[in-house]
Order: sequence, then structure tokens, then C-alpha cells
Amino acid sequence: MINTREWSKHAKYRDLNPISKYLVTNFFQSLRELFILVNAPTILDVGCGEGMVLKSMEDLMSDKQCSAIDLDPKEIEDAKKNVEFCDFKVGSIYEIPFEDNFASLVFCTEVLEHMDEPEKALDELHRVTKEYAILSVPNEPLWRTLNMVRLKYWKDFGNTPDHKNHWSSNSFKRFIGSRFEIVKELNPIPWNCVLCKKKEASSES
Repeated sequence: MINTREWSKHAKYRDLNPISKYLVTNFFQSLRELFILVNAPTILDVGCGEGMVLKSMEDLMSDKQCSAIDLDPKEIEDAKKNVEFCDFKVGSIYEIPFEDNFASLVFCTEVLEHMDEPEKALDELHRVTKEYAILSVPNEPLWRTLNMVRLKYWKDFGNTPDHKNHWSSNSFKRFIGSRFEIVKELNPIPWNCVLCKKKEASSES
């Protein structure tokens, strides 16, 4: 039986297939482009896994205060080994262990598609960010189509194990629009990556 955590947090970043490496490189580059657009002194990565997204931005983090959480203690152990410039702790996206407006920028990449309660998770991301968030999810139905092309997960019509939510570019923007204003969107195949700005309480109706 496939370990869904292993697939979602490890294999896609370590796949030696040249096409997979190309796609992941573009994904990281898109996140970097969005990150560079804002001058964020404090960073919080929610659902950091083994820290590969943060590691890809190491050269941009020298003057940043960085924190990160993940629900899996083993992932946190790995992240501490991979990323030396960030403070890591175990924590849930449903109850993020930081105060309101903790970070200037919150990362949440490749997490929301796994959530049973994505709205609750989004509310927590909104609470802990002071201003910005960078969010990413698979771009559907492209993600599942590409899985089918590579002969993966046929019995599930290309759906990656443990993916519970499926957003196109437009539906994802509608989903986060209740809490965030879209600043810039990038769509490296096969992902949706969005830089968004926190809506204040007076503008959330």
C-alpha cells in the first residue's frame, strides 16, 4: 500500500525522472518569484514537510526570521537536518501554535488539497499572517490527467492518494477569496501558486 505522506512530501521532490525534475524546478522557481515580490521579514511555513520549499529559498532567507510547523514529528526531524535557518515545531494547521498576525508572510504549499476541513485551515492561515500568504495546490483536472498519462492511479481516475480537494485555477481563487485578495497568480504545470494579501475584518463580508 502506498504511503501517501511519502508520496506527497518526498517523492515528487526527489523523483529522478527528467520531466518530473523539470516540473518541480519550475514549481520552486514560481514560489521564489512570488516571494521576491514582498518584503517579508518574518516567515511561517505551515505544513513544511521536510523543508524542501524553504531549502529552495535558502539564499533569500539570510535576513528573515523563519518558523515552520508540520503535523508529522518525523518530517520535523528531517526538516531540522535539511534547513538550518528556520525554527521548527510540531503543529496542526487547524490550531497553528502561534499568535494572531505572527508572520508577515505565511507559506502553505501542497497542503490544502489534503484537508478534511479546508475552510478551517484557511481561517487559521488568515489568522496567523499579518499581511501576505503564498498558497499552492494541484491544478485540476490537469494534475489527474498527467497522472493518467504516466499510468498512475488509474483505478482512482488519476487522483493522487489522500487528495480530498480538487481545485482549478478559478475555483481555488474563489475558495481563498473569502479571506484573501489575490495579488499575483502563477501556474507552473501542474500547480496553482498564488500570492495573496490578507483581507481585514471590515472587508471580509
